[in-house]
Amino acid sequence: MLHLTPTQLDHIERLQLRRDTASLMQLLSQAWPDVAEQLQARWPAFVDVALERAHQLGLKDMADQARYACLCCLWGASFETKPRFEWAAALCADAALSPTVRLHQLSHRSREELVRRAAKAEPTQQALTPGGFDKAIAAVEAGLAAITRGRAIYLDQPPTPRPKACDLGAISFAVAEPRPLQAYQGQDGAWRRADLPPWAPPPETLAAALEEPRVLPVLSRAVGTGASARLQLAVDTLAACSAHHPEVLHVSAAGRLAWRGADTAKLSLTLHAPPPDPKLGPAGIAHVEPPDLQTVSITSCGIRDTGAPLGQLQLGLQVHAATQRLVEVRHGAMPAQAWPAEGEPAAHTSTAATACHLEADGQAQPAPAWLKAWQGLQPLARTGLDKLFAAWSREMAGSSGRLEAELSPLVGQAGITWGWQHGSEGDVALRLQGAIDFTALVLDLRLAGELAWGASRARVSLRAHGRSEWRMALDQRGATAAEGQGLAQARCSWRHPFALTVEAMATGDPALLSAGPLPEALRGAVIGECGLRPRPDGRGMQWFYRLAIEPVHVLLLRQDPIGGTQRQRRELLPALVLIDWSAG
Repeated sequence: MLHLTPTQLDHIERLQLRRDTASLMQLLSQAWPDVAEQLQARWPAFVDVALERAHQLGLKDMADQARYACLCCLWGASFETKPRFEWAAALCADAALSPTVRLHQLSHRSREELVRRAAKAEPTQQALTPGGFDKAIAAVEAGLAAITRGRAIYLDQPPTPRPKACDLGAISFAVAEPRPLQAYQGQDGAWRRADLPPWAPPPETLAAALEEPRVLPVLSRAVGTGASARLQLAVDTLAACSAHHPEVLHVSAAGRLAWRGADTAKLSLTLHAPPPDPKLGPAGIAHVEPPDLQTVSITSCGIRDTGAPLGQLQLGLQVHAATQRLVEVRHGAMPAQAWPAEGEPAAHTSTAATACHLEADGQAQPAPAWLKAWQGLQPLARTGLDKLFAAWSREMAGSSGRLEAELSPLVGQAGITWGWQHGSEGDVALRLQGAIDFTALVLDLRLAGELAWGASRARVSLRAHGRSEWRMALDQRGATAAEGQGLAQARCSWRHPFALTVEAMATGDPALLSAGPLPEALRGAVIGECGLRPRPDGRGMQWFYRLAIEPVHVLLLRQDPIGGTQRQRRELLPALVLIDWSAG
């Protein structure tokens, strides 16, 4: 690709200007014959000076340069730099005006000056009247159209017309959200829906260009789920070049809608929220669909007879789904169990005390995977205890291993609600509230058996017991929450150490077994953690629960009256994961 420097581009523009000069000189002499006749031999130099000055004023197009040259034919070369033309100098110095707008306003003001002088019978150059000025301009435009057609690649492509006044006067707008919007609130241990305070910003009017982008946060509903928010828009047109302006363009995830001309005077635009993808199933806790970033653009040519034009205004709209969701969970305790089981194994778990209910805006949502996961927590605990008993029995002499267990994870209930809501300043953020009332773990593990060392034996018992509570209130808006009430703190951990006893047994062997001291790190414990964590797919949070066994060792002492004391360290339990579970 060929890249040109600014200097090279300037040289090319000047070369094009010299090539255009011959065509424009003839055209201008036909439109302004009196001026050409008066200047005679100085006419080519006059046209060169006018076109060069047009280039300095930022007029790069040949047609704009010819139009500026017409003004020079009326008032004289570089007229804006001369006395009595302070109005022209002010327009040329106004940085808020583009070159095209500046030229239009110079032409408009020039004609107003002709009208004013004609009313006062003041003489002008060549005694030109407003009608004569219009005739000369029309002749130049006709000539420019002929030159453009001669240079066009496609013959059906019409030449660009002379710019006309086309601008916005002002726009007025207001957002109307559906009413009432409701959210869940906890009352007396139950969750009930209540009306949210309405957010109704006053109508606004914009009559000047925006210094920074304007973005409006909106709560609405998806198509087919109820009334949606609307943007009430009124466009005041200062001037229009054709029936195609002004133009209002509404762009959203659903597509593009456009209105033109008189249809833009008053509009009511529907702002639909983005719908969830049904193929993905229920999202996790605290997941909300990102807002649909919509835009409403109001455009015109941006040309007015006086003053800085408004041109184009654009409003940004962050359309959030107003859906409020609720999940309620109830989970019961497991009965005490013993190993080895006698007779046929009984059903040790029940799903009757397990419930998982998900709803959105008062409507129940199917979540069979969530309920199945919660109903599977107690069977997972039973499987973990089977593993624990198997590992214990391998270290015991013969079939002496025994296990009595009371182990209940997440006993209690919880309710969490979340959704987009307005703040006190009108901003929209995720609002999450909840109440968690769980006994994270009810634990009483009692393991018993016999250890053998040669002919010596000892009874050994191992016990871990305790109770861990997980109770907290959740109240978070966006990333802000009071201490201990945010999602990041929604977890609980524990460590319940084992207590070991060793009792020597009389076997006829004079050597007796006992236990020696060991560091705490070798004595083992039941450890675990539960709470809320991000889902692997990133769509919200999920419940999780992990329960494990730290390795348990014993230092056996064999005290023989003849052979003295012998020491042996044994592993009674290896590292085990009893439960690794998640739901949601």
